[in-house]
Amino acid sequence: MRPPEQVALRQARVRAAWVMEQARVLAHDGDGEIYKLTLAAPEVARRATAGQFVEIHPVARHPGGTPAIDPLLRRPLSLCEIRPEAGEVSLIYRVVGRGTRALAALQPGDTVDLLGPLGHSFPAPAAGRGRLLLIGGGLGIPPMAAAARWAVQAGRPALAILGARSARYLAGAREVAATGVEVITVTDDGSAGQRGLVTDVLDRLLVGTDRVGGRGAGVDTTHAGEVWACGPEPMLVAVKERCAAAGVPCFVSVERFMACGFGACLGCTVPRAGGGYLKTCQDGPVFPAEEVVLGGF
Repeated sequence: MRPPEQVALRQARVRAAWVMEQARVLAHDGDGEIYKLTLAAPEVARRATAGQFVEIHPVARHPGGTPAIDPLLRRPLSLCEIRPEAGEVSLIYRVVGRGTRALAALQPGDTVDLLGPLGHSFPAPAAGRGRLLLIGGGLGIPPMAAAARWAVQAGRPALAILGARSARYLAGAREVAATGVEVITVTDDGSAGQRGLVTDVLDRLLVGTDRVGGRGAGVDTTHAGEVWACGPEPMLVAVKERCAAAGVPCFVSVERFMACGFGACLGCTVPRAGGGYLKTCQDGPVFPAEEVVLGGF
């Protein structure tokens, strides 16, 4: 892209004013490892945009009314579904430690402490920039549901490529499909969809590169006008490299542990291309791919 186009897309990302909200649990379903939590959070739902996240504490108050401090820190979770008309949001998470184990114990009617929306979103999906490719890997799939809904509402043609180790870990794929966008599913073991990696599909859609037969220098914008990706960092590195080679704008949602959400703790920094560091919670979590240095894993 020319520099003015890069600047325009970067500025099209949304950053909203955050709120602290006591959110009520409406539904909570899981299999002991992966859960979907649906919350009544009208202020967060009204302000949030695809790609942003919330910080959640499983207990808003102890029975005596004192603030809960165990666990001490909120947990950052991406927004899967945003329904401002109903005042609801949903989050999909995997139980990995103390904080998420506490979340897993929540029941409908319980109240949680919610802070958000935080960070920058994906860029506004204006029509006329070609087909939008949404790439989600593992727990990077859930935010693609909010992204797909945003694209549909904006009238932007979109295709989702969703991948995971196996069918069990395709959490959020149903929510993406429910938006009406076309979905291609891939798994490492072939237990759902195609066997392979999301980049196998991406290679076929990014025309004009040696990987798909050297069909010229241009990009077929009916297939790939812009790419949004969220998932494991090795996947983001591979997507970034392919988009750069094809000249396709790419935005990546970077995962870091964002303890505070305000840029104060500096625990979520990511190297900036050209030197220095960016704060994932404030400058991201969605970045133009060329802006960040990935791959330190």
